[in-house]
Amino acid sequence: MKKFFLLFVFLVISFTNIQSQSARSNGTEVLPPEYKTIPGTSTFTGPLAASARAYQLLIHENLLTNLLNKEIVGISWRQPASSTAAWPTSVVNFITYDIYLSGSVPPNERSLTFANNVVGTQKLVRNGSLQIVENSYPFGSSPNEFGPEIPFNQSYSYNGGHLLIEIRHQGFSGTSRSVDAVSTSTAGYGTLFSGLWQSSYTPTTGTQGNFSILKLRYEDPIPVELTSFTAKVIDSKVVLNWSTATELNNQGFEIQRKIKSDTENEWERVAFVAGFGTVTQPKSYSYIDEVQSGIYLYRLKQIDYDGSFSYSDEVEVDVNLLKEFSLEQNFPNPFNPSTRISYTLPEPVYVQLVILNSLGEKISTIVNEYQMEGKYSVDFNAQDLSSGIYFYKLTAGNFVSIKKMILIR
Repeated sequence: MKKFFLLFVFLVISFTNIQSQSARSNGTEVLPPEYKTIPGTSTFTGPLAASARAYQLLIHENLLTNLLNKEIVGISWRQPASSTAAWPTSVVNFITYDIYLSGSVPPNERSLTFANNVVGTQKLVRNGSLQIVENSYPFGSSPNEFGPEIPFNQSYSYNGGHLLIEIRHQGFSGTSRSVDAVSTSTAGYGTLFSGLWQSSYTPTTGTQGNFSILKLRYEDPIPVELTSFTAKVIDSKVVLNWSTATELNNQGFEIQRKIKSDTENEWERVAFVAGFGTVTQPKSYSYIDEVQSGIYLYRLKQIDYDGSFSYSDEVEVDVNLLKEFSLEQNFPNPFNPSTRISYTLPEPVYVQLVILNSLGEKISTIVNEYQMEGKYSVDFNAQDLSSGIYFYKLTAGNFVSIKKMILIR
């Protein structure tokens, strides 16, 4: 879909989604998967402990096939089946509740040193305080329903391999709540999943711990969403600007150009601008191209790391290496009730464009501002004026020009 604003002749803006996606599908995955419908074999006081905790959960890639190439966006816990009341009985406020995701060593190679279990770079997907409202963790089922999701501030792109989830929190004022878990003696522990914990917010080493049953929420990956692509002439150069709302595996953008009047002319590769890979924050790009006078078309070829690509819509720019001031005849003329007035500025200057009646009296000011060099067009609407002869006057520095126009009702 394109959106067009009031533009000068030399400027065209188009809004495009390189890959359109009106809604992102999502789902959840319980880990370990077999405990989706059955309670765990034990409990663990870690994720919802009242005192400070650091807790690592190591998950084998064989349990994560449903998450492959998904964006993980939230986590939740549940009470053990043995719980006799909803939790908490009053609002709980964690001082700090931080969550990191990264690659992991295999669960059977888990170290008791926290740093040794991390593969690659840990991504802080959530930080800051956390509030849990009263009675939000239900009871009375086997297994119990999961409590409220703890949403991430940033999503985590899971592209394969073993997964490490690390929780670090500073506790809260109140009573701890154990969560449903799998004991260290249960089949699968130490091969498909494992846990490490310590009663500290910033520990170096820890102790083997039960694996808390968790639910991850995921969404389909975010496409490269191009939100704007503009071309304009500044100081006789074409300035291209574009921005993205989100990016997924974006290697970068190849800038392509062609002359509009040459229909047989192939698109020419101008330059390549590197992308940001996978990000969920807006990013901005810019490139300056030097060309001769003419009307040009530009487009972006967005390229993924796997070599796949998509094209943006085209933008058009009129490059006129300006040499002198000029005021063109309005068009159409005669007119009713609107007409367009165009003028050219070879240098930056303060511009005033006014409308005069047949007596030379000013009746309207159309432009009154400092403008850069370029070719400009503005629309004048005379719906409140009667038929007759009018004049428009351009003053740009020492340049003054007046032309006649005729309004016919």
